[in-house]
Amino acid sequence: MAWDNTFIDELKMKIDIVDVVGREVQLHKSGANYKGLCPFHSEKTASFMVNEEKQIFNCFGCGEKGDVIKFVQSYYKLPFMEAVEKLCGEYGIKMPEYSGSKPKIDYDKYYDINAKAARFYYNCLGIPGNKGLAYFKKRGLTKETISRFGLGYAPDSYTALTEHLRKEKVSDEDMLKLGLVKQGKNGLYDKFRNRVVFPIINTQGKVIGFGARVLDDSKPKYLNSDESDIFMKKNNLFALNLSRKEISDQDRVVIVEGYMDVISLFQGGVQNVVASLGTALTDNQAKLISRYTKNVVLSYDSDSAGINAALRGIEVISKAGGKARVLNVTDGKDPDDFIKAHGKDAFIKLVDEAVPGTEFELNNAKKGFNLSKDMDILEYIERVVPILKKLGPIEQDIYIKKLSQQYNISEHALNMAVNSEGGRKAPSYSAIHKDERRKNVSDRVTRIELSLLVLAMNNTNYLRRFKEDGIEFRSQLSGKILSVEESLAESSANGNHRIDEKMIFRALEPDEEAMFSNCLKSIELGPNDEAFYKENRATYLINRYKEERVEVLNEIAVAERLERPEDMQKLAGRLVEIDSLIKKTMEECNA
Repeated sequence: MAWDNTFIDELKMKIDIVDVVGREVQLHKSGANYKGLCPFHSEKTASFMVNEEKQIFNCFGCGEKGDVIKFVQSYYKLPFMEAVEKLCGEYGIKMPEYSGSKPKIDYDKYYDINAKAARFYYNCLGIPGNKGLAYFKKRGLTKETISRFGLGYAPDSYTALTEHLRKEKVSDEDMLKLGLVKQGKNGLYDKFRNRVVFPIINTQGKVIGFGARVLDDSKPKYLNSDESDIFMKKNNLFALNLSRKEISDQDRVVIVEGYMDVISLFQGGVQNVVASLGTALTDNQAKLISRYTKNVVLSYDSDSAGINAALRGIEVISKAGGKARVLNVTDGKDPDDFIKAHGKDAFIKLVDEAVPGTEFELNNAKKGFNLSKDMDILEYIERVVPILKKLGPIEQDIYIKKLSQQYNISEHALNMAVNSEGGRKAPSYSAIHKDERRKNVSDRVTRIELSLLVLAMNNTNYLRRFKEDGIEFRSQLSGKILSVEESLAESSANGNHRIDEKMIFRALEPDEEAMFSNCLKSIELGPNDEAFYKENRATYLINRYKEERVEVLNEIAVAERLERPEDMQKLAGRLVEIDSLIKKTMEECNA
């Protein structure tokens, strides 16, 4: 089994070396690199570096270095083929199924042919009176910018490039493979004719393809090279070869739609910018950009196609671990027009004010609703629930609070909708509520829980009592300690024994250990374990009932707003039950 370089390059693009190495080596951010102790030789001072941008590792102590495949080979003692298979298996990447009998592809030859074509197009701008140079001058590009991007012109001829490359000893077969020419009835003809040409260059400085724009109103407006052994649109970004350092330095990238947008912004002083080669942003492009920054600003047209592209971009950027924002270019202009009219500082101000991706999605979801009407608000909330579901807990909490304030709906009701499996079920005290309370455990509740766990350290029989009395340990620290105590109690031959605090400390993180240690110093059990238990159990239950009471009151408000009398009746009944339980628990505690 053998694989060509295209597959290997795509594999390395899809897999982040920091993720792979980080599983085996404890890495810490150090400037542009990640740093850790070398896994290949014994050392006390870290000299092992991983560069996320270049996707390589290097140990300055023992000299071991290479890419992600080399790391897997060296660390796991695997040959090249098995290292590739291991990575493919772990990341769910399908391997091509062909044998080593396939002829080896000469990539350098193809890069050289494209370089010859790029020089030809560039030199054509020097032909007196050519339309390409006139077009670039009309668009305000300087000679320096044209040279920096290697821009060119494809003459209004069917065979100009074909004849030039034949003189350069390039075979017709190779021209066809690279998509520079097409096969017609009368022989080969140039793919690009009477168009300005934009070379597409990878981060290694190799010309991998071309984009070309018409000079009139003919269609299609833009053409790209056909995909080939060295060019796949989904894996590359226009101008990343020039902008990647600025992107890393600023820790932010602006992704625009067109080649000219990139070039004009670059010329205007905004150089952390790329374009996505005329396609919607792909997963591979998002992964590629994430090597340089996690902060992505999308600048697309405000028409339906542009909005859909932005929504798709938000999704793939989030999937790649990035944070997306959406830029609104004012005055109905594109970035090219805007920076020429208003300058660098004004454009950077637009970038700074770009709307967070989630906010953009929520605003877009408002279309078609009259949000002064209750029923439209209800339908709008149902539309945005899927957007909220996919957020992390902190971002979810932020937007739930915003929606609650905007539309006078309780945060609890919104949390219910987000955490439910769907459908309009009558609000009730359920697992959804319990999960929500787990997210918001107060210091007071945590202290009650830890007090009960300290009691169980002295008498493990109380672990059984916790279950019988329905006591839940909702804080992360309490849950961890409870798990340790239950495990130690099960492994002990004695039915009732004391658990050494040191056994618990071993399972805790340093900050957790400090918190529990302080708790142990401040909790006094007293001479009567049962009295201590009953007091804390009562405090715990009363606190839980009061939490539920607030939830039910919120649900009643929602049911009243949505005119659901049956739900209101059920909830009012539960409110009476809760008040009775609080009264009963207090009486038992004082008895």
